[in-house]
Amino acid sequence: MDELLSDYGSARRTLVGNFIKRSRIAVAYMCFERAEVIRRSLPAVMRSDGVENFDIFISQDGGAGYAIDKDVHFPESARIAYIRHRANLCTGLHHHFVKAFAFDIMGYDGLIVVEEDNVVHPQALQLLARMIDLSVDQPDVGIASLLDMDNSAFLDAAKFAVGINPVNGSMGHLWVYGFHKSRYTAVRQDLYDYFNTIKGQDYRLKHEPPLSDKIKALMASKGFPADGELSQDRYFIYSLAKRGFKRRYQTLFRFFEPIGYLGLHHRHTEAQFFAVFGRGMFNGRIRPEDAFDVTTEPVNLELIKAGVRERINRVWRRYFPADVHEPLVVNTFNSLMEGRLNGVEAMTDIRNAGIKATAGSRLGQ
Repeated sequence: MDELLSDYGSARRTLVGNFIKRSRIAVAYMCFERAEVIRRSLPAVMRSDGVENFDIFISQDGGAGYAIDKDVHFPESARIAYIRHRANLCTGLHHHFVKAFAFDIMGYDGLIVVEEDNVVHPQALQLLARMIDLSVDQPDVGIASLLDMDNSAFLDAAKFAVGINPVNGSMGHLWVYGFHKSRYTAVRQDLYDYFNTIKGQDYRLKHEPPLSDKIKALMASKGFPADGELSQDRYFIYSLAKRGFKRRYQTLFRFFEPIGYLGLHHRHTEAQFFAVFGRGMFNGRIRPEDAFDVTTEPVNLELIKAGVRERINRVWRRYFPADVHEPLVVNTFNSLMEGRLNGVEAMTDIRNAGIKATAGSRLGQ
């Protein structure tokens, strides 16, 4: 890593040879060695609408015996460079690499990151590219991300599938996301400080001394939360917030299917994982260029709240004679607009409350 980052020209020749840059925004597909995951998620990236308009970089962490280019066919229409690292960077250094590679070494205007255990919607890349462009002129928006929860039970897809929402930057996972070079430039020194702190350490032990103590000391020197998370994603978010980028643009619908139970994100069974995150993704089609901020027009917020009320009542009236209590509608709507709603769990809670109330009334009789 030190060698690569000390000479950008040499690094470019070493990593991608004579690859010719053709797009403003790079797509970095990050992976390790889980072949069953890669075979599901990488082809989805390569089948994306307008894939020919993006430069795609497959960044495979080292130490893996699995070679992607001997297993997965790369279509000729896609502009793909395959980088297979010699050493196992682990997630901390790997994430630093893709940022430094895209902006310092290759000079792109924007970066879209797709982690291996997510199967993207055919229009996800186009939508994220549009969101990155929209974020540039927003002084408090740092990241553009695809919603990681399935909240479709509360929303009208016909009206708001292309809606995006500025939410608290600390809400949601950074699984499929993007950002502009200006945001990277603003926090570049902070990211390199984190890189130099974890370099040469076993990143899998970041929550244990001595590495945890080193990261906490760095965070304290930056004025970051004393009890903050130690991961590279959270540090990136803290760094952006310090520079005024406290919010992110986020879709209202989920334009990818998480399959994290096969990867490193969660140690759950498939059933446990989907009980939290739900199955599938938005299954319609949109015009990514039509993406708009739903909060700029008050009428949009009223329509969303009305839709939340209607959809809760569809379930509520199965168990109760009257409409749902308005405070529940307001709380659900606020959670949705603030980016902290897990739609799968919320709807399950509503159903369970109804079933419990119905059972209680029967026992009372």
